[in-house]
Amino acid sequence: MAVRAGAGPPGGRGGAIAAHTALIMAVGAPALVFAPGYDEPAPVLALLGCAAALSVAVAAGLAARLSAAGALLCGLLVPLACVTALAAWRPGPVPGAIPGAADALLHSGARILTTTPPAPATVDTLTLPLLATWLAGAASASALRRARPLTALLPPVALLTGAVVLAGPTDRPGHGAVAILAATAAMLLGTVAPAGSGGGPFRRPDTRTVMRTLASAAALAALAGLAGPPIMADWSRRPPDPRSVARPPTVSQDLVNPLSYLPAWGRRPNERLLRVRADRPVELRWVTLAEFTGHTWLPEAAYRPAGVRLPPPSPVPRRATAHTADITVGDLPGPWLPTTGYPRSVRGLAVAYDPNSGTLVTRGGQSAGRRYAVTGSVPDWRPADLAGALVPTDPALQIYRELTPEPPARIRDLAVLVAGRGAPYHQAARLAEYLREHYVLDNRARGGHGYASLASFLVAPGGGRQGAGTADQFASAFAVLARAAGLPSRVVVGFGQGRPDGSGHRWIHTGDAVAWGEIYFKDVGWVPFDVIPGSRTTTGSRAAPEGAVPSTRPNSRPSQRPSAGQPAGPGVSEHGTRDGDRGTRMWAPILVAAGVGLLVSPLLAVPALRRRRTRRRLRRGAPAERILGAWAEALDALRLAGRPVPAAYTAQDVATRYPDLAWLAGQVNAAGFGPRPAAGPGDAAAAADLISTYSRTLRRSQPPLRRLLWWLDPRPLFW
Repeated sequence: MAVRAGAGPPGGRGGAIAAHTALIMAVGAPALVFAPGYDEPAPVLALLGCAAALSVAVAAGLAARLSAAGALLCGLLVPLACVTALAAWRPGPVPGAIPGAADALLHSGARILTTTPPAPATVDTLTLPLLATWLAGAASASALRRARPLTALLPPVALLTGAVVLAGPTDRPGHGAVAILAATAAMLLGTVAPAGSGGGPFRRPDTRTVMRTLASAAALAALAGLAGPPIMADWSRRPPDPRSVARPPTVSQDLVNPLSYLPAWGRRPNERLLRVRADRPVELRWVTLAEFTGHTWLPEAAYRPAGVRLPPPSPVPRRATAHTADITVGDLPGPWLPTTGYPRSVRGLAVAYDPNSGTLVTRGGQSAGRRYAVTGSVPDWRPADLAGALVPTDPALQIYRELTPEPPARIRDLAVLVAGRGAPYHQAARLAEYLREHYVLDNRARGGHGYASLASFLVAPGGGRQGAGTADQFASAFAVLARAAGLPSRVVVGFGQGRPDGSGHRWIHTGDAVAWGEIYFKDVGWVPFDVIPGSRTTTGSRAAPEGAVPSTRPNSRPSQRPSAGQPAGPGVSEHGTRDGDRGTRMWAPILVAAGVGLLVSPLLAVPALRRRRTRRRLRRGAPAERILGAWAEALDALRLAGRPVPAAYTAQDVATRYPDLAWLAGQVNAAGFGPRPAAGPGDAAAAADLISTYSRTLRRSQPPLRRLLWWLDPRPLFW
């Protein structure tokens, strides 16, 4: 016969209260990870905290009178009632308390995975964490009643794991939740009596048990602190995001490519499209186009529902300024919504959002006639941010380099000729400057932004004639030439500042529409480049600053930027310290930590020495020496991966066998034997970046054991 929580010797009731309090803390700890994933964290934290406390209390009370299964089933009536009340308080897409609760029970998980974080705090996104918290509390209380404290901790640990996965991409680690779980584990071990010991399942914590628990925790902490960093050095701090494989339910309609509207709008420049009231005049982003088919550019096809707050762009631009605007859409086609820079919050309208492109759409079909308030971040780009920036080799950005089918030879040759060599930023700047200086804007031109139109639009340098085209052709030509030169690029359609109407508002007309190109730089993000010809005048806008389109030739005229009619578009310690009395001599933990240190220190020395040598190879000496050091790192990585390079192989032989090293092999030959001047710091930095990425990719392709021992292998120190 089970003994009730209050039975047993004196102190049993106090032990029961302490154990159940610890259990409530453990079940409520994952709420610290769940809550920041919503646009209103405080109500979510309070809701899940109350659910944790109520679930443990109800389960403990029912377990004294019913079987475990009966207590669980009867207890479920409480969270179902809470979901119904939540549907009336925070309704989702289905109105009504009962229908909304039923819809939330069926689709809550899918809504979380297909909603842009931070998610709105509505019944359809809160039902899953609410029920998960309740079930974890009920299961833990049942295990605790059977004097199984470690089993009682499993549901909160599983709940915390799910919270980390569902919370969305975030830089906020769950250290607080983990600390609470560790503290509750110690409390449960000290207050729950072993099964079969007699006298009831709970006991008053004694000093010996507490000291023994703290000593074990100290030994584990010392082991984790010494051995953890080298083992986890190359592991991602973020789990895989299930949103990347979930299909969003909101799909935009099949419409004409928004870039195709520009030629017609340029011929009819005075038709009203938008009415804007803003804290200051600012250009607007409308649609981002990433996929090029050879005939046209395509916008995103699917967007995720979003709440009031929207996630920041990644990486976050430097010196971004917040701009707020109240926008009333007139006769604007499609579901796309203009925004100020990269949108951070939208009020007054149900929207869906694509974080990769920064594009907003309305969930109600067409955008015409809608009114909403949007706050966005408008970056202020400067040459110092970009001059040394590199383009990433991340496979996820391959879509922004693709040109399928192959471009005509004329376009490919022109891209190589104009972009030249050097830092990616200067290559992009030369392409933009070439378009501004050798072409004129002609709204009466035929238009078109596919290969056929661009081949006739683009003229070779020194050809004796000047090309003329529409705004969509300039943006498309820049993005296609950039991709042909190896730079990740895309096209953005937007609007200028418009003209004031005397009432504090500005009207955006068809003549204010424009397109521009953007290039992605590592650790910087998407940077806009003004490609409108030099006959235009500057507006002083900070959307695409002079630094984004510099002249790289001496004595060339300053780059000019679009007028208000055709602007460039906006771019976009608390450490775990151990508490305790320092005067108390706890020799056991110190001896354990010292023993672990003696065992682990030889293992730590190898990765430390190897990393030190890698830094010396890639960061010290002349640029040519650093390039040769990068080559040595490449040979070491291949040998560690079981692909040793024969001693007789030249750098070119290695590049033939491993094409990813072709550029570095050319730099090695030039640095060691070439007639040209010595390599510059930019080349050395690019070589270091290339070999770091290549080594990391090579390591991740290895079997688990070889990947684990990669940095612990001492052989490279003697090669």
